[in-house]
Amino acid sequence: MFRQLKDYFIRFRQYKRSGLIHSDLDVLLNSAATQRSLEDKLQWLVKLLQWVRYEGNIDAHIEKEAGKVPAARLRYLLMILDRNPTWKVETAKILRAVIKNVGGIELYTETGLPREVGVIGEVWDRLIMKMLPTPPLDHELGYLFWALFPDAKDPLWLASIDHQTFDKLVDLFNYEVAAVEGDWNRLHTDLEDALAYLVIQVRAIGLSPAFRHRLDKANFRDSAFFALVRGLEEFHIAYQENDRQVFLEKASRFRLLIWECRRELAQVHKHLDEFGVSINLVFQIARIQAYLKRVDSLVEILITEKLDAKKVTQFLATLVEENQELRSVKSLISQNVSLLARKVVERAAETGEHYITRTREEYRKMVSAAAGGGAITAITVYLKTGILALGLSGFMEGVFSSVNYALSFCVIHLAGFTLGTKQPAMTAPALAAKMQDVGTPEGMESLVDEIAHLIRSQVAAISGNVLMVVPVTLFIDAAFFFTLGKHVMSFETAHHAFEAVDVLGPAALYAAFTGILLWLSSLAAGWGDNWFALYSLRKTLARSPTLRTVFGKMNARRIAVFFEKNISGLLGNIVLGVMLGMTPQILRFVGISLDVRHVTLSSGSMGAAISVMGVQYMKTAEFWRAMIGILSVGVLNVSVSFGMALWVAIRARGIKTPQRRAIRKAVFKRLIQHPLSFLLPVGTTVAKSSTEGHGH
Repeated sequence: MFRQLKDYFIRFRQYKRSGLIHSDLDVLLNSAATQRSLEDKLQWLVKLLQWVRYEGNIDAHIEKEAGKVPAARLRYLLMILDRNPTWKVETAKILRAVIKNVGGIELYTETGLPREVGVIGEVWDRLIMKMLPTPPLDHELGYLFWALFPDAKDPLWLASIDHQTFDKLVDLFNYEVAAVEGDWNRLHTDLEDALAYLVIQVRAIGLSPAFRHRLDKANFRDSAFFALVRGLEEFHIAYQENDRQVFLEKASRFRLLIWECRRELAQVHKHLDEFGVSINLVFQIARIQAYLKRVDSLVEILITEKLDAKKVTQFLATLVEENQELRSVKSLISQNVSLLARKVVERAAETGEHYITRTREEYRKMVSAAAGGGAITAITVYLKTGILALGLSGFMEGVFSSVNYALSFCVIHLAGFTLGTKQPAMTAPALAAKMQDVGTPEGMESLVDEIAHLIRSQVAAISGNVLMVVPVTLFIDAAFFFTLGKHVMSFETAHHAFEAVDVLGPAALYAAFTGILLWLSSLAAGWGDNWFALYSLRKTLARSPTLRTVFGKMNARRIAVFFEKNISGLLGNIVLGVMLGMTPQILRFVGISLDVRHVTLSSGSMGAAISVMGVQYMKTAEFWRAMIGILSVGVLNVSVSFGMALWVAIRARGIKTPQRRAIRKAVFKRLIQHPLSFLLPVGTTVAKSSTEGHGH
């Protein structure tokens, strides 16, 4: 059995490599006359293209630059056909049969273009193409194109075909056409039909509600998408009447409409911030852009009096390249997710701006807000201690902990306080938004100033959290002790609070994992803001009959405004609370021992525990290992969440590697020259006054 499987595997590999095996050209051309059925002719043509594409030792004398070898072999093939009229006649017959029977409209309207109306359907269609056997070559021209030009280098050598070779190819198609073949050339007719089909598709997408609502047109008839069909009709009539001057006039007007459609698309893209963005909308934008590009290419070919070698070969090369990309699921996802990611991180950037302090007054306010957040977190710590004391099952413990964290974080948000560890993931997109102008010395200096402001803000926030959470936990425990005569925490729980952040334990790993959760919560915040805008929930809530009946018209409007301002913060905090509470329990259930370590919560636990352990405990090595551990937890919480957010934001905005390298160099230089400016509001980068307030 295994021997049979091995034989099958060897045959499969030989079959896969057959497209690269050198065939004898004379044997191949001699067999052209024996090809009877359309399927046989198509397979023969595929083999002929395999010969043209083949790069073997026999061609070592030809310079193997991109496209050189196949282009040279194509010229050699045409020379052989010129010297052998019989072979040339049979080859020409096969080429004409393919054009006549396979049909050209699919070549123009489907090859290299998205086939489905939604991104999910398109992903499924591409997966099916990869998993199922390839249909017969006469099924449609897209599959034939894939069989003829499967190599990534094919667009290069097609685009490199010179004028003389192109003219010879055109002559080959028209060589000794028999009377029965008089109607073989359907390419022009199919091209006209394809233009009509594509324009109808573009008009339907462009006038759909998702696009109309994002345009500033009073009436959809004012849109260029509406005028596109009429423009094509006028262009087509002028083409049929053979009046060159009128035809070029109508062509110019039609192409102007295409340009107007692209301008409206840019407007749709611009309004994604205001109205929100979805994966399907991004896909439709990409789809309509591809259709408009194809329409423009077809018009460019039609308005040329004589077939232009450069235009046609470039069109075919682009067609092959797009057809190859059409089979890539990874390409589809990356193209559509990149814009969605950019819009989500841009929304996070707007929120992140509020967490960056640039003046001494803003720095002081940040410390005050962080202190408030630390005070509330102290209560959260004791509530968590009470939950642990109940002895609940792992799942219920996770549920109660999630509710505790989520409520605490939401109270901090609504009270105008801040939690330092949440800021890095929000401020990173704001920083990436300022990386576009680093090409000038002034732009680079401004960016480094912003980085100093940002790091200083993080130091202020975390310091405010920690410096307040510890004394508040001590105060609560002291009050509890004087009232009931005992500490809130047991000795075992207090000892575990220090063990949990011991630098020699897994605390660093858990802190880095918590940094990832912090970053994910920032994505949830950006997504929530986008979702609120996408479904126009401000208008929906403000005009809700139920809300107006219960709360009144003005209060319904206030509720809508409240959620518009706070949906991002509330959703991000709720998601973070649920992840901190439930993630360890879910991972433990599947056998993964991975916990969370949050610097403010862990500092609060240590503050509550120190009164139980006593002053003498502060002299032990275990205590100081925990102190070093809590410092590492803070650093990893911030650096991992900030690094992940910055990585996504940089890629969503297309910041290149050389720019990133120059930024790192400039930051390091500032760190050497003015290290204190990254910690405290000192130096020339600190403004004396602020023109705008920042909410925290």
